[in-house]
Amino acid sequence: MNKNSIKRIILTTAISVLGITSACAVSFERQEVPDNAPVVGMYRFVIPSELQGVYNSVGVENLTSSMAQEPNTLSMNVAHVKTNPTTSYVIEMYKDGNALDTHRKSEHFQKYVNEVGAKLTNRKLYDVQPMLLMEKTESLSAINDGTSVVSMTEFTIDKNEEDTILKQYQLDIERAVRDDAGYKAGYILRDRNNKTYWYVIQIYSDDAAYKKHVSSPGYRFAMGQIQPYLKNSKTEILQGDILVNHGGQSFVRN
Repeated sequence: MNKNSIKRIILTTAISVLGITSACAVSFERQEVPDNAPVVGMYRFVIPSELQGVYNSVGVENLTSSMAQEPNTLSMNVAHVKTNPTTSYVIEMYKDGNALDTHRKSEHFQKYVNEVGAKLTNRKLYDVQPMLLMEKTESLSAINDGTSVVSMTEFTIDKNEEDTILKQYQLDIERAVRDDAGYKAGYILRDRNNKTYWYVIQIYSDDAAYKKHVSSPGYRFAMGQIQPYLKNSKTEILQGDILVNHGGQSFVRN
């Protein structure tokens, strides 16, 4: 599948799920899709109170069916802001454009679009590309468990220190994936249009696992090395709703 085909697939999916404006759609379509990297979608939206029940039930069906039926749909994650449960984030990952196309055409995705997608409000599409994607070897299936925690940190980097920042995060996340039972996955994304703006998403089994990681010597050392090169860093703590993956992702952008 060529780059233009992949761009059209992502654009069509974004429009159908998020109802983004035509201006945004055109802008998104023009962006270059990175070669040999998984395709990542990231969205934020508000769920009206009257839609909460169907949003959850149809969302669970869509994402769990994706894991069961789509081997190249790699990871699906939905989490809401702890202090504002109506605001949710979705982060989804596909092996390539063909995998995204397969998901987009699936019956469970079409049901989600028809019953939920068009009714979400305050929608935002993040045009991102992966820098690092790492998961435990075993698959993850945390569905409305009431304990899963997702941290989302965003910041601007010193463009001259990109390699240092990525390497320090890589060392810490590799260690956490390997050694910490409660650390489930770490993903680093960057804005496609502003490559100095990064997002770090990390998934934990519970609040204790999150606190263990951020207080660990490895994490503190990594942060000490890169903190001087970060600007306007802010972290949001999310409650995991649907966190599912096949496990085993290990991608680092060269």
